[in-house]
Amino acid sequence: MITPATRERFLKEERGFTLTEMMVTIMIMIVVFFALYSIFDMSLRIVSFGNNKVEAVESARLGLDKMEREIRQAYAFDRANSNTLRFETWTPTQIRFGNDLDGNEIIQCPNTGTPPQCEKIGYQIYETPAGSGNYALGRDNSSTGTTNTVANLQPVVENATDTGLSFEYFESDGTTPVVPGVGSEADIGVVRIELTITVDKGLQDATQTLTTDVALRNRVG
Repeated sequence: MITPATRERFLKEERGFTLTEMMVTIMIMIVVFFALYSIFDMSLRIVSFGNNKVEAVESARLGLDKMEREIRQAYAFDRANSNTLRFETWTPTQIRFGNDLDGNEIIQCPNTGTPPQCEKIGYQIYETPAGSGNYALGRDNSSTGTTNTVANLQPVVENATDTGLSFEYFESDGTTPVVPGVGSEADIGVVRIELTITVDKGLQDATQTLTTDVALRNRVG
């Protein structure tokens, strides 16, 4: 038989948590969940930054390597007419030069090779598509004029910024500057290229800037 004292003891053991105990427990759980979320979010940002950094480095290196290889081979535009200019355009943001692909010592567009190719090459940053706010390193090897044509630019690498490409020009010693619009093209012996790529995929964007000095080889007298 259950006595009143036994019944009272059972009721006390089954009374559960008080409101104060529940509120304290909930607050502790909220703090723990926020801490876990912060750790998780930080981990995701670190992974995202690492992936974006790798992509930015690889893109910048790809673009820089291509420009470096072609600019190093810059060739005078027309030896037959004693035109010894290697660069038709050389500004802080744009460059256009000749590259004798068929070996006839004349820069032509198209040349005499098979299939015919344009021996004028230019680089600059451009917006693609226009008005999108997205920029790319562009290469123009089809225009016949002395400057690049935006409509003819083809993307070399994406994720550039509107000011992400710059050129500096030096004499052969690599230290004496040749200022566009002031100095002479004939004095250019080294071209310094700086390319910046920003990848903003995921949670944390990453920016990479690479710089290289290109010593020119071909100067035709």
